[in-house]
Amino acid sequence: MICPNCKSEFEKGILTCSDCHIPLVSELMPDLEETVETPIAYDYVLVYRPINSQEVALIKMIMEREEIPYFIKNEPLHRTVLFSIHGPGEMQLYVAEKYAEATIKLLDEEFGHS
Repeated sequence: MICPNCKSEFEKGILTCSDCHIPLVSELMPDLEETVETPIAYDYVLVYRPINSQEVALIKMIMEREEIPYFIKNEPLHRTVLFSIHGPGEMQLYVAEKYAEATIKLLDEEFGHS
């Protein structure tokens, strides 16, 4: 038996930690810090300029489905904006550099761009 607080081990039959005064367990749960994976840092590159929010929604579905790390710069905050004209705040799709070529191919297949 093990104390979940101080990690002291006790003989079978003892149910409470003599130091912490809490119930013992048969095995410890893994520490959360040990089970959480460290995020992978990527270099991101610009691969596409969506023309409107509808295209952005489709791109997001594709990126999520393919599990490609991405972000969209200058995405409108309001969902009611369906079309945006290119300008200083044009939307830009960035993906992790190692996925850039695959992403361009996926978007070409989806949108028929050459």
